[in-house]
Amino acid sequence: MRPLPLKGTDALARRALYREYRPELFSEVIGQDHITTILKNQVREGKLSHAYLFCGSRGTGKTTSAKILSRAVNCLSPKDGEPCGECTACRLIKNGSADVIEIDAASNNSVDNVRSLIEQAQFAPLELKYRVFIIDEVHMLSNAAFNALLKTLEEPPKHVLFILATTEPQKLPATIISRCQRFDFHRLTIAHIVANLTSVLEKAGASIEPNGLRLIARAADGGMRDALSLADQCLSYAGDHVTEQDVLDALGSVSSAVLEDTAKALLSGNAADAVRALDDVVRNGRDLGVFLADLSKHFRALLLAKTCGDCADLIDCTDDQMARYLKVAKDADEARILYAMEQILAVQNKLRLFPAPRIPIEAAFVRICRPVDDTSFAALEARVALIEARPVTTLSSLPDGKATSPCTGEARRDDPHDDPVPPWDEPPMLEEPPEPVYESEPEPTPNVPATTPQSPVGASFPDKGSSTPAPAISGEAETVWEAAKKKIMELNPMVYFYVKDTRGAALDGDTLTVEFPATQESSMNGMRAERNLKIAKDAIEAVRPKTTLVFRLAALLDKNEEKLKELFGSSLTIK
Repeated sequence: MRPLPLKGTDALARRALYREYRPELFSEVIGQDHITTILKNQVREGKLSHAYLFCGSRGTGKTTSAKILSRAVNCLSPKDGEPCGECTACRLIKNGSADVIEIDAASNNSVDNVRSLIEQAQFAPLELKYRVFIIDEVHMLSNAAFNALLKTLEEPPKHVLFILATTEPQKLPATIISRCQRFDFHRLTIAHIVANLTSVLEKAGASIEPNGLRLIARAADGGMRDALSLADQCLSYAGDHVTEQDVLDALGSVSSAVLEDTAKALLSGNAADAVRALDDVVRNGRDLGVFLADLSKHFRALLLAKTCGDCADLIDCTDDQMARYLKVAKDADEARILYAMEQILAVQNKLRLFPAPRIPIEAAFVRICRPVDDTSFAALEARVALIEARPVTTLSSLPDGKATSPCTGEARRDDPHDDPVPPWDEPPMLEEPPEPVYESEPEPTPNVPATTPQSPVGASFPDKGSSTPAPAISGEAETVWEAAKKKIMELNPMVYFYVKDTRGAALDGDTLTVEFPATQESSMNGMRAERNLKIAKDAIEAVRPKTTLVFRLAALLDKNEEKLKELFGSSLTIK
């Protein structure tokens, strides 16, 4: 590694970048033009306030602006509201003047400290025009200290100027805020931070690759001081020429490619790939807390891309990165993204409580990919979105009358003897119901009731193309099935979601026919899972013992062409 060239012979004499290159003029303060313009105008016109309140998050320029203002109001020859930096007053303040007093309220927060400050304010300045008091983290003062400061802050001597700085203005009494001119400092954008970092590094004789600068700017979270400190850390790690990989190594972050691969695996329900991606992160020695923070930001970007479309201004990213977000968000479901975000944020908040943080992250990844046992509404939405993302077979007509699957293009067999395994004997799967193979139902002989092949739990799925006429709607069937649906809701809300739009069509002895709407074939396929059928059977058994369920698609029971057209629209052609 090549160390950063140091000024002077003693390495300990080198100061941090944020101290060495602190702005000296209002025009050098980044991203706060709405504040610096007002301050310059007040200095130029001589219309100063007796007290200022600077509010904003860390590293946005509050203390820097206070120092510049203290020089500007005392400068002997200000230039357009800016301190000249050359006069006697500017040099005195730069070297430390007794008339510019900086107080840290975090460690000087008692009423006695404020009384001492008030006593000093009564004396005229020794060398300058104004005696300036800069009180940093003023929200840390006690209530008694605030009360002691009130009168002096409202009517201070003409030679005194108060500048209060805080990151938490909501903790200040309204009586203090009302006596000050308040200025709210904005969080800096990535573009502002990158531009200022580039300028500072040029002055320091060092460089960081553009992608590395953006990584630092993102990690700084809107604070310029944080960005300069991280840049200092990277320069100490890699020397005066830092690559993107050097920045990743120094910050303990992962590349955007790793985040994208992990997000795709989670959204597609591929738990194996998601867990392997986490294993790569651990093997590369990355900080898991940083990884989860980056992953949650990545999902935020996907959610905004899904919701707002092209929103590079909200995400603060490049056009190329925005295009990648849009591509992934287009194929993802909003419910899945929200559920993944909730799980990641939940484990992120609890990560410090676990001695082995990898384990809860793996558990969260599997839960995101398989939201089966989670009965929360968010998990229900995520599971439905995952099921609906699967390709579903629909009917289309061929000249020879055979139905085909749009996924495979192959004709489906209508002969019940072509397939040795009937569909109700296929191994059911809860996560991904098998593509159904529909078979003909034999015509019932006269005076002999038609029999329906029974599933292991007393429910069946007759042929999709059956010509059996639709049974008339029975009031008793409706009543029995509505009671059964309420029982299903009590047993498992997930299964209820499949059957909530169904209706009891007919009750013939101990056989209840349940109709699914024509557009919900995927829901009927979901009920093929043994676990789901078992819950439905338990529910009907509790309502009407010894009753067998028969599930049908309503549209497929009616041979009337106009009815089929009404249900299927242009998606069905009848020859």
